[in-house]
Amino acid sequence: MTLEISLRRPFTLPRVFWAGKGESRQDYHWIGHARDEEQESASTGENNQKPPNNEDKQKYRPLTEITLGEVEDAIKLFEHQLVPAQENWIGKNHFCQIPLKRKRGQPPTIFGRVKTCFPSDGILDNVDEMELYFLHKDGKPDVIHIYNDEISRRSQMQVQSYFVRVGVLTSAEEKVELDESVPMLSASGFHPEFDAGYLDILDMNEGNRSMYPQLYVIGSRWFDTMPESLHAEMKSRLKEMIGWGKQIFNYHPEWLTNDVNTLNRVLGYKYGFTPTLLPEPGNLHETAFIVTKVFEQLISIPAS
Repeated sequence: MTLEISLRRPFTLPRVFWAGKGESRQDYHWIGHARDEEQESASTGENNQKPPNNEDKQKYRPLTEITLGEVEDAIKLFEHQLVPAQENWIGKNHFCQIPLKRKRGQPPTIFGRVKTCFPSDGILDNVDEMELYFLHKDGKPDVIHIYNDEISRRSQMQVQSYFVRVGVLTSAEEKVELDESVPMLSASGFHPEFDAGYLDILDMNEGNRSMYPQLYVIGSRWFDTMPESLHAEMKSRLKEMIGWGKQIFNYHPEWLTNDVNTLNRVLGYKYGFTPTLLPEPGNLHETAFIVTKVFEQLISIPAS
């Protein structure tokens, strides 16, 4: 059975920069250009996880407090946004749907994003226990603790893991460069969908927008290769996408010459003058980092 899953919640994450009260203009920073130590900690995470301690267990929401209706609501939040990864495999940062042993008072299945696995990611039989983020429409997700022996082996449904879709619009040259980011994105639970065309985006509208990815990486050279006759319509569509809550990251390597415009320049967005400013990752690591960070903020999961 294939489950296709779409973010329906209205995302309200600021797309520009953020600063606290009293911070000077110099304290503002790009969402995509986090400080070095933050990027380093995000890129050096280890697969092996320590088992939860007693203090952590006090923060878990019991399975007996979760209804089947809540599980179905959580699944609906991600309709059309996920693509299947592997069956009977558990991986950190991946979404999973897990059949549970039948016990009175708890749902027959649970769905969420994997926080940790012990002793490590892998096939189901090699995972002793895990922590799962159980997501809500509003507020931070609950954390659920699941042991391997709580998972049903007799259910007709297998444990299924999922990637989050990321639309990647590139020129041919940009695709060659960004192909190298696929392993980094996959490790964080994302599935890049490359496209060099324009019509798919122009076909997006208010009625069908939920069928499209919530996250987009768009290359500056992709827009630059577009026929000039489509420029006005595409600029209008990109602004509509931002208004609908689509998160757009403008892949713009720092070595590009000034004759290649950033999407911010194309759309008339300017630092300090407009309420919207798109993140501009300048390399593969920044691209994978900012996609992961923003998505975790969108679903209210603290970045680790």
